[in-house]
Amino acid sequence: MSEHPRSPAAELLGGSIGAVLGAIAAVRRGKAVHPHGAAYSARLVVDGSGPAGSTLLADPGEHRALVRFSRSVGFPRPLPDLLGMAIRVLDAYGDGAHQDFLLVTSADIPIVHHIFLPAGDVQQRPYTSSLPYRAGGETFLVGTLPDPRSPRPGGSDEMERLARAAATGRLRFNLAVAPVMGRFRPIGEIWIESPLPGVLDALRFNPWNTGGGLDPVGALNGARDRAYKMSQAAWGRTQSRGAELQAAADRHLQPKLSEPSRSE
Repeated sequence: MSEHPRSPAAELLGGSIGAVLGAIAAVRRGKAVHPHGAAYSARLVVDGSGPAGSTLLADPGEHRALVRFSRSVGFPRPLPDLLGMAIRVLDAYGDGAHQDFLLVTSADIPIVHHIFLPAGDVQQRPYTSSLPYRAGGETFLVGTLPDPRSPRPGGSDEMERLARAAATGRLRFNLAVAPVMGRFRPIGEIWIESPLPGVLDALRFNPWNTGGGLDPVGALNGARDRAYKMSQAAWGRTQSRGAELQAAADRHLQPKLSEPSRSE
């Protein structure tokens, strides 16, 4: 995890946001946002064309990963929602040193890819980090793009369609980066594999689980570490067996998902 210090203003802002999210979590007795989702094992293949300052994005390689898809607000179906794609690259920087990317549906258009847009299917829209990262002096967004070669089976809702597409073994997204005022360009592929046990729905993601020269930047990013931790702590206290579920998700993650991937 990155140890870069956050400013007092970022800490204050994070505390304020965290208090709001914590209150929502307490009322819901669950996660404030992205309350329910489905986790899948995944494989990240990086082609080596990413920002040079990031060991993960610039060095060609293959990594084990976990991807959680979710509805952000929790609107009732069939209403569209902001769809989330949380990616954890397992042991990206050594044993237990993971990289998290928290992405939400958006559009691949300059300026617009800083905001979130609702979607009715996990393959309908690009996903964006919205807030920037920096590596080696380069500032950029991280996102994913639906791959047109992926299957698009039918189903009653987005999670059923997701499960059917993943079952084919051919569901993939393009990992991408974009200049703050530019378009996304692919730098790798994320292959979605098998569904994972429901216990991993309680996994705690954080954009400050990062390293290898890759850092979130800006005041809002600086606030997120404290805000996320406060919200997750509130969920752990108010959800029935919440803290137990969070601990179980952490235990389940090690070492099973960190075993080397078998080549196809």
